[in-house]
Amino acid sequence: MNHEAILAVLPDSKDDAKSLKEIAKAMGLEISSYVDWVRVERRLSSSLRALTRWGCVACDRRQREEGHKFWYNAYWKTDLDNGRDG
Repeated sequence: MNHEAILAVLPDSKDDAKSLKEIAKAMGLEISSYVDWVRVERRLSSSLRALTRWGCVACDRRQREEGHKFWYNAYWKTDLDNGRDG
């Protein structure tokens, strides 16, 4: 996965953080079937873990508010990455 493309769709604040599914949709990735979603999820989560290790992205564990109360990771750009833009 292209790290620059991932960073381009991530929000700058923790309040606007996105889930894996929201990031995939914002990138226009094909997730119409379960098999497609599994492939995208594996590639995207691997890239996000690398970006987190490098300090470009932060991650927070959250529980969904409505519907099924499942847990997910929410991602956003850090100040370290925001400094690179300017």
